[in-house]
Amino acid sequence: MIVPMKKVTLIALAEQQNETLTELRKLGVMQIEEIRKGGSEDAVRLADEFATGEKIAAEIEKFARRHNVTPNTGSGSAAEGVTAIDEAAALIDESNRLNGELEQVRQRLRALAIWGNFDRTVFDDLAARGIRVRLCVGKEEEFEAAAAMESVRVCQAIAADRGRIYFAVVADETLPEDALPEIHLGKEDDPAALRRREATLGQRLDEISQALTGIAAKLPSIRRRTDELAAELEFTQVGDSLAAHGAVVSLTGFVPLPAVDELRNAAAKNGWGLLIADPGPDDSVPTLLQVSKFSRLIEPLFQFLGISPGYREIDVSAGVMVFFTIFYAMIVGDAGYGILFLLCSLFGMWKFRANPAAKMPLRLFFILSVATIVWGVLTNNYFGTAPFPQLGLECLTNAAVKDANTQAFCFMLAVAQLSLGRVWRAFHDRSLRGIGGNIGWMLIVWGNFFLTLKLVVWPGDFPQYMYYLYAVGLLLVIFCDVNWKNPGDIFQFPFSIINSFVDVLSYIRLFAVGMAGFYIANSFNGMGVGLWKSSPWLLLIGIGVILFGHLLNIGLCMLSVLVHGVRLNTLEFSNHAGLSWSGSDFKPFKNNHQPEE
Repeated sequence: MIVPMKKVTLIALAEQQNETLTELRKLGVMQIEEIRKGGSEDAVRLADEFATGEKIAAEIEKFARRHNVTPNTGSGSAAEGVTAIDEAAALIDESNRLNGELEQVRQRLRALAIWGNFDRTVFDDLAARGIRVRLCVGKEEEFEAAAAMESVRVCQAIAADRGRIYFAVVADETLPEDALPEIHLGKEDDPAALRRREATLGQRLDEISQALTGIAAKLPSIRRRTDELAAELEFTQVGDSLAAHGAVVSLTGFVPLPAVDELRNAAAKNGWGLLIADPGPDDSVPTLLQVSKFSRLIEPLFQFLGISPGYREIDVSAGVMVFFTIFYAMIVGDAGYGILFLLCSLFGMWKFRANPAAKMPLRLFFILSVATIVWGVLTNNYFGTAPFPQLGLECLTNAAVKDANTQAFCFMLAVAQLSLGRVWRAFHDRSLRGIGGNIGWMLIVWGNFFLTLKLVVWPGDFPQYMYYLYAVGLLLVIFCDVNWKNPGDIFQFPFSIINSFVDVLSYIRLFAVGMAGFYIANSFNGMGVGLWKSSPWLLLIGIGVILFGHLLNIGLCMLSVLVHGVRLNTLEFSNHAGLSWSGSDFKPFKNNHQPEE
């Protein structure tokens, strides 16, 4: 159920602005209509500090995972977090700078490696005595030409690579500069000095790593500080959003209807003025859902997709939970996979039992896994094999009829879910035209159901009642749903009829994807067994082929759930239920930062 909202304008004395915001934040019942993100110098400063803190916290978390550092138990203090963030920022900046320099040093060493382990100071000493060593790179003919020059005393090949010869030349000063394909070394091109610098940089980076290890143990303190900064930033931004009216200031937002009395009591206590009204049609009202424990299980999927019903739409959490579970089971369709998923969910529940954020996703995964096992048993599908037909349903395991029956079940799901959407929409509209139009579309959906059965599943003559469904449904839609004063509605009407048929037909994807998954698994099983039968020495390779095939199939199943299972709920069903998923979650102004004890 979507909780009704009230639009509230709060009026308070300007001189009591901070006290008012503090009390309002304690209540935690009002979402501010519009918060200014720019604002005062304090807001800008806090935004910069918060962004820096979040960046440093993310870097330290990454460092802790990479180096297996376990943060200290306990929350830590925000004051410790301030020091830790400053120290970490300086160390990370230095580490990034030194790593960049180290990479440059190593690049130079790699470039000089082909010349061997030479000492640059020897070159400089010889040059001071009038003996110049020149390093050259060229083709074989250039090397031979250099060796034949009269001014050349020594021409020694050092290495050859990709048709080019690296050679050193000792020549008289009379030899022109451009006579040889010479490589001019920079002052920094000294392998011995570069290696010393590499060792120095590596030692300092090790010291920084040890220091960051100590800071990573203080990660709870860093997080506490970022939470504190987030609370201060929100408080400041809300203060900047107050509208000034001389001696008073005002703030507008949305409050859930059950919390309005609590706000009234606080207003009477603190001397606030309240203007309470219903939200207007142009107001962007947040959505607060009040759902049952069962319906709440689908919330992780909505959060993953980033969708929420609009304030004036319908809460379909329960319906989506039921049908998504069925769709998931049919798409994966393998009892063996379901058992693996079930074991993973049970392990996750044990492993992350102290993590509240993991509770709902793991419960959802558990239910989806059980549903997959049930469907896999009913259809006799275990890792792409069919060993237990006696445990399944005859109508879903008999090769002669199972495909047709599964297709019919898909269309039954279609008519059930789309009809549910129309019924919900009719109750939501609460007008005779709305109810009549939605009943009309529901009758058309039922007509499409029988039409699809006769076209796809069991070809034959169309039943007489199908025509009655179409006739009554079309009449209701024509008189109750189509706006004959709107050319757009008139033009779209024929396409809407076609789309309603396509919506029903679209549910055949559950059969197609599930069948594809079975045959992919079965094919890899066949390839693996074939390798083993061809030679016992290929047993391990055959097992590898089977494992690879099932891992690939599991990945494709998860992708299919997102592409097909989610689509049927967020597109076909949502169109009939009148959902645009344009809502935003209710986020009240409250202090999420827990005070230190």
